[in-house]
Amino acid sequence: MEHLYHILSSNDWSEESTVDYLPQSFDEEGFIHLSTEQQLLDTANRHFRQERSLRVLEVNPKGLENNLVFEQIGEAIEAYPHLYQSLPQKNIVQCFVLENSPRGFFDTRN
Repeated sequence: MEHLYHILSSNDWSEESTVDYLPQSFDEEGFIHLSTEQQLLDTANRHFRQERSLRVLEVNPKGLENNLVFEQIGEAIEAYPHLYQSLPQKNIVQCFVLENSPRGFFDTRN
C-alpha cells in the first residue's frame, strides 16, 4: 500500500516526540483523517485554504491495516482513509511543508 498523509494546521506534532500521535479531533471523531497522495493537495485546498502553510505527516500504513478504513463520510465524493487508532511514531516517515500561493497549495518536496 502507498504512503498516506495527515495534514496538520498547526504545530500539533514535534519531530522530537516519542509518543504515538493523536490529533485534538480524535476524542470527538474517533479517527485520524488521512489522504492518499492523489487526494493531498485537493484536501489542503478545500479544508485549509485560509492557512499560509501546512505541515504534513507522511505515513507508512504497514501494520495499521486492521484499523485503517477507506470510507465516504458526509458529502465526500470519494473514499478517504481514516485511522481508528493512534499513529505510532515508527509509521511516520517524514514531516514536510505545503506552501500556499495564489494558485493554492503546492508540495515543497518537488
